[in-house]
Amino acid sequence: MTKLFTLLLSITLGAASFGQVLFESDLSSWTDGDPDGWMGSKTNAGSENVVEQMIGATYGTSMAQIFNETASHKRFTTQEMAVTELETYEIKLWMTGIAGSMLRTGYYNATADGWYYNDYIDVFAETGGELTMLSQTVTIPSGCTDAEFILSFHSTDGLAGIVIDSVAIESGEPEPSEAVSIYDIQYSEAVDFVSPYADELVTTSGIVTGVFLFGAAEGTFFIQDGDGPWNGIYVYEAGTTVALGDSVVVTGEVTEYFTLTEIVSVVTVNVVSSGHPMPNAVGVPTGDVVDEEYEGVLVQLQDAKCTNPDVGFGQFEVDDNSGARIVDDEMFTYTPALNSYYNITGVTFLSFGETKVYPRMLTDIEVTGYAGIVENENNLSIYPNPANDMITLNVNASALVTIYSIDGAVIYTANGNVTTIDVSAFDAGVYQVVVTENETTMTERLIVR
Repeated sequence: MTKLFTLLLSITLGAASFGQVLFESDLSSWTDGDPDGWMGSKTNAGSENVVEQMIGATYGTSMAQIFNETASHKRFTTQEMAVTELETYEIKLWMTGIAGSMLRTGYYNATADGWYYNDYIDVFAETGGELTMLSQTVTIPSGCTDAEFILSFHSTDGLAGIVIDSVAIESGEPEPSEAVSIYDIQYSEAVDFVSPYADELVTTSGIVTGVFLFGAAEGTFFIQDGDGPWNGIYVYEAGTTVALGDSVVVTGEVTEYFTLTEIVSVVTVNVVSSGHPMPNAVGVPTGDVVDEEYEGVLVQLQDAKCTNPDVGFGQFEVDDNSGARIVDDEMFTYTPALNSYYNITGVTFLSFGETKVYPRMLTDIEVTGYAGIVENENNLSIYPNPANDMITLNVNASALVTIYSIDGAVIYTANGNVTTIDVSAFDAGVYQVVVTENETTMTERLIVR
């Protein structure tokens, strides 16, 4: 997505402009050791990293030397300013630098708390140590009305740093995007499965199959344009409200984020229509969910046993004997029963280095069996049944009593001294009562009205 070019120093600042100017700074006005118009809220470079140089300026009376000898980047940002959504801006820098100095441009989306960066420029390789104009473009995403423009830099010389004489930000020509299918973006024969469209601006379309409702990714979503492998992708964009079943057209950059192929730096999300049926979920063994072709795809885990109902952070673990898989709660929260079996439908996503499945609603989780519950000669008696307030059980006081909802969630549990239970707060419906004592398990269906 980077557009980079150089102009001879003899071309003046005014002559190089070709669009409407949003921001200009010759870095000649400083207050309390900081350049005016800069040091925005997202600046993490200190005053010691940005130093006024009053000798050798071509434009104005001063330049800024920026220093960061570490390999971790520091940000030097403008103050927040109004921008136009979908507008492309060219960030022009008249600068030079010593060998190894790296700099890139970008913006902070103050409207939706989002970030975008271009690729790094090797400043010395591009300028040869002479004051030269370099530029990169950024396109403001849909819904963004305020932004800070960013200069991000690292690995500078400890004495010379990067010297910036002037900066101009003006409207420029938008970068064209290529229309491709999700399958084309995802399918790769490379050993590392890197997308053939990595780092390119694309336009693609699909049906919304999942939307994060909680957590850091809240509002971001998945789209899919067909059934089965290679047809789903994650869209890292929370500025547009979408719902399950929406047909959307997305323009943004394809990237590989810790091996996860996703669309970032989204320029537009156009909701074309709503209410479409979901693609068919493909049955996948729990151990195979990690395979690249299921990335971002709607899958179904079938007859998977709950091996751990609480692995922390609202997640639980299931296994169909092909390998354990975590089910996350950032789209829908569910409490499973240990050793019960489930069909679980959801989208796959790489989170904290692990591929997980994210169900989206109650109907995505189907109870297929209660493990360890067997019929036996000692029938469990519950009365009255149906009931609407109190029930009595003919069990010993030391028995473990557990009541499950029809979807497998634990509604009630008690260990010892329980013969009567108040069910008046239970929702009307069918429940499973399980009593365990001395390695004997009894079960009976309870109807609450």
